[in-house]
Order: sequence, then structure tokens, then C-alpha cells
Amino acid sequence: MEIRKFIEEVRKLGLLKEILGADWNLEIGAITDLNAKRNKYTLLFDEIKGYPKGFRVLTGALLDSKRVGLVLGLSSNLNDIELAKKLRERLNYASKEYMNYDPIIVNDSPLLENIDKEEKINMFKFPAPKWHEFDGGRYIGTADAVITKDPDSGWINVGTYRVMLVDRKKLAIFMDASHHGRIHMEKYLKRGEKCPVAISFGPPLSLFIFSGMEVPAGVSEYNFAGAVVGDRFKVIQGEITGLPIPAESEIAIEGYITGEMTDEGPFGEFMGYYAGGKMKSPVIEVERVYYRNNPILLGTAPSIPPYDYSYFRCPIRSAMIWEMLDRIGVPNVVGVWAHEVGFSRAFIVISIKQTFAGHATMVGHIVASSPLGAYGGRYIIIVDDDIDPSDLNQVIWAMCTRSDPSNSIDIIPNVPSTPLDPMAERRENVKEYTSSRAIVYAVKPFSKLLKNEFPKEVKPSDDLVKKVTEKWKEIFEDR
Repeated sequence: MEIRKFIEEVRKLGLLKEILGADWNLEIGAITDLNAKRNKYTLLFDEIKGYPKGFRVLTGALLDSKRVGLVLGLSSNLNDIELAKKLRERLNYASKEYMNYDPIIVNDSPLLENIDKEEKINMFKFPAPKWHEFDGGRYIGTADAVITKDPDSGWINVGTYRVMLVDRKKLAIFMDASHHGRIHMEKYLKRGEKCPVAISFGPPLSLFIFSGMEVPAGVSEYNFAGAVVGDRFKVIQGEITGLPIPAESEIAIEGYITGEMTDEGPFGEFMGYYAGGKMKSPVIEVERVYYRNNPILLGTAPSIPPYDYSYFRCPIRSAMIWEMLDRIGVPNVVGVWAHEVGFSRAFIVISIKQTFAGHATMVGHIVASSPLGAYGGRYIIIVDDDIDPSDLNQVIWAMCTRSDPSNSIDIIPNVPSTPLDPMAERRENVKEYTSSRAIVYAVKPFSKLLKNEFPKEVKPSDDLVKKVTEKWKEIFEDR
């Protein structure tokens, strides 16, 4: 869904707030962060200090299941687990049919209303915020879609990586070691070639959602996201690189990563810390800038969860983990939820109907070391099928009553991680990091389940609940 259509749909839902006169220097970031922790509006900033009316910033686009469902063409009335279940169905379809969703090349697009070349290029033309007080610069790319191509296979990858303004014609980009865009870049540089790159700074929201997820290597996010929503993306070919750029973008650039490095960061990141510090990151030399009249920059201010984009990855990652377990033949997984408090990565709960001895162990180890559970991960919690994995009260209760720390926790060392982890032991000239994972088995012991020996829970029966809630509706009706 393109950003402008989304804005109008959110306006109809009463969830849009337009904010006039905010400063790009810290105010937009602070408002965005506080809003995500309180009222959760979608925010459209205009008349930004120092910028002409119409050069806008959009934040808070994907703060709940209603807006994520809207963007992905699903019902906007689904709760968290219902959304994950629906997404699981769409992911299953996408994994089989993505090859039928190649993007469509078009020759015309509103993105071509303005094209800046050579001396006309000025990346400070756009109101890129300084999002946090201790950031090392202004970040134009926080909710972007970065397009690269594998020089060997031609595979097009679309990733979300942070991008900082350096000067009028240069940007700095941070891509962690395991990310596909980084792998593409290093292939070009090792050959002594520049790496072509294009970036949409206001991409279609469905593409943005999957550009930040673990789509399998070799599969383009254009195809995968297109299959999920059931529609092929329209793209234009960049004048310089030939890379496919979303035709529904608000702002886009293309250019080259040359091998030059520059100071980049620190930046307030998704774990809630400035953990990465100042780094040496690759420079992008910008050779074309495309933008619509009255362009909208899509952005976010990561911080301590919940933050502006901590929610939308929760149902997506949950559905992807659920689908992965089903695809490899793990039986009786009844629910998965990647919790927002763990920025969708560090606290993942899987509910299973225990079927055989070691069932919980199998699930825990698969998820903990999989690409979907490894990067930025910390805790995998396995619970029984009577526990709602999205309800922290139920999950913590299960941990406190169905696990014994001496024999219910496995530790897996040396799992791939990130320098953005505040617990990472940073060392000079080290770019790749690992950390440990804990699997907590908050399930009834299987031997006691077989013999029906585990104590009975204290709760009213379903029949009694139905009887009293119908008889005393004035007490139990939603307020």
C-alpha cells in the first residue's frame, strides 16, 4: 500500500494526527517516541522548521494489528494471535508462489516528478530528523528500502538499514555482517568494483514491512511481499544503476558504494541503547535523487520498547517462525508470539500441545538457532497449549509454576548476534559478534502429563464462566 493511500485510510479510522511546526532537530523524534508509548497515533509532520510546507515526515504507521492488517490487505479487526494466524496462511502461499510475483517495470511514476542530478543534488533538501539527543547525525534512512543486486546471480534484495546524511551528495549506511545487502556489497568491493545501490525513503508500506524481515536468501522481497499481499509491485529502472525502484516511492536515490568509509553513529537503536557507538561505515555517493511533489519521508525513532516500529515485526516474525516449524514437520505448534517488549527478537514464546518426550526441547533448539531467532535474540520460552503466548501474565505464570531453574533452562552459546547488542564485548577490528541464548521450558513435565499427575489449575469451568457472564452482563461487558 502506498503511503498516501494509507494516510487517507488511517484518517478515516480516526488514528491520524497532523503536527505543524515541529523541529527536525530532536522534536520530531521525541514526539514520535512519546506517542508510541502513549496514544499510538499515526503522525504526519508538516511545516517542519526550516523546510517548505509539503516536505513532510510520517511516523507511527504500523503501531498495532489494525494498521498492519490494513497495509497487508487483511482484516483490520484481528487481535495479535489472529493476525499471526492469517499471516501464516499468506506466508505459506508466498513460500510456494513468490516466483509468480516478479515486479512490473513501468516507465512513468509520480516519483519522476522531480529528478535531481549533479550539482542540483542536496540530500539536506529533505527534513531528515536528528531522532535522539546523542545520535551522531541526521538519519534520513530509518524506515527505508535499500535495493542491491547479487553480482553473481542477479538476485535483487530489499533490506532496511540505517542511513545517515554525510554531506549534500554522500550518505553513510550501516549493514550488519549477516545481512544480505552487506554480502552483496562485499562481493562487488572484493572484485574492485563499486556496488550499485538504490534506496526508497518512502516505500510502499507492505514492501517496507518485509524489507526488515528474514526473507530467505535468493528470494527477492519484491516477490515475497507481493505474494503475501497478492499483487505485483510496480518499479522503475534507475537511470544510473538499472536497479528496480518502487514506483510508488515518495523519495528515492541511486548511486554507488565505493569502498570509502566514514564516521557513522552513534544511533539510538532497537534494543533501546546507543550500543554500537561511532563506527566506520560505507559511504554512498548519490548520483540521482527522485521525489514526488510534496514528498513524505517515512521514518521512525527506535528506543526502549514500545517504540514507533516495535510492533509490526511481532506478528510477522511470529507467523514466520510458526510457518518454519510447520514446514520442517514439527507437530502441534498451537501459537507463537514474538513480544514487543523484546523488540520482536529477544523474547519469543511458542505454545505447543506436547505430543512426545523431547517435543519442547526440539522446538526450543530449532527456534533459538534459526535465522528467525538468532539475530538480536535472547530468550525462547516454550509453554503448553493452554497458555496464550501473547499474554505476558499467562507466560510469566507458566514460567513461575511449570519450570524449575535447575533443570528447565538450556543455554546455547556462540549464536550469531550484532554489535548493536549492549552486552556485546566490543573489540578493535572485530565486526562479527556472537552471544548466548536461553531456552526456558515452562511446560508441564511430559511424564506427569502422561499419568495425569500434574496438579489441577484453579479456575472456573467454561460452563460456569458462560453462565455467570450472561447472568451478570453489567459486570463483564467491555467498558
